[in-house]
Amino acid sequence: MSEDLRRALEARPKVGLADLRSFQGAGLYALYYRGAFPIYAPLRGTNVPLYVGKAEAGNSSYGDPPNERLPKLYKRIDKHRASIKEADNLSVADFDVRYLLLDDVWIVLGERALLRAYSPVLWNTLLTGFGSNPAGRARTNPRSYWDTMHPGRPRAANYLCNRTLTRHEVNVRVEEGIDVSLMAPGADRDGALAALRKRKYRPIWSLPGKRDEGKRLVVYRPDAFAEENAAFGVSADSEEWREADTSISVAAEPDTNELEEGDGDQDDG
Repeated sequence: MSEDLRRALEARPKVGLADLRSFQGAGLYALYYRGAFPIYAPLRGTNVPLYVGKAEAGNSSYGDPPNERLPKLYKRIDKHRASIKEADNLSVADFDVRYLLLDDVWIVLGERALLRAYSPVLWNTLLTGFGSNPAGRARTNPRSYWDTMHPGRPRAANYLCNRTLTRHEVNVRVEEGIDVSLMAPGADRDGALAALRKRKYRPIWSLPGKRDEGKRLVVYRPDAFAEENAAFGVSADSEEWREADTSISVAAEPDTNELEEGDGDQDDG
């Protein structure tokens, strides 16, 4: 059944994201890139999406049927269209979207099928932060992987650099992820993805530990910390951080504020 849902989505026509008009219903969608951003060049002309997502109609706790006349799926896609418009190095005109209207009972299953079929879906797994809700304006919020590669969203303007990877390291990770996504499904692809996700890096910075006096940020790579923040026009006074006295390595996992938004975050109007 999950494979049937993937084929059903692929049978739908691609629509230019810039031209998408409002429609009713809930379901699945996938975003495709056909522009000139160099790193994404291998994906042009393929059926491999940059991002897949869902929007559910919403189930009543009383068992009442959901209101399928609301534009839930459209509003989710339109929200992502706004994020792409805000990025300095992306254009909405370079994206296509496919969408498939479904009953809620099939939507979660279908999203999982798409994520498995096109693994790793870059903006869902390796370049996280695109589909997350704003994390607030706290000074210690890190820039997401997505906002590191695609700066410009006002919500991230004052965020410090990514905690783990530099811009160059993000680019290399994405390039390797694209290579994996273009491999044939099977053990080799699964193994390559597992190795990529398990790779360890020396972090750039972290929040202070419970025992840290003064509650200053802990910086493991001072040169990278200064260079990355300067590139984004963000300054960090020397009084705000201290150089780490130990060396650690971590996987490039999403920060908690990069988790995907839930369907409960959507408006019903």
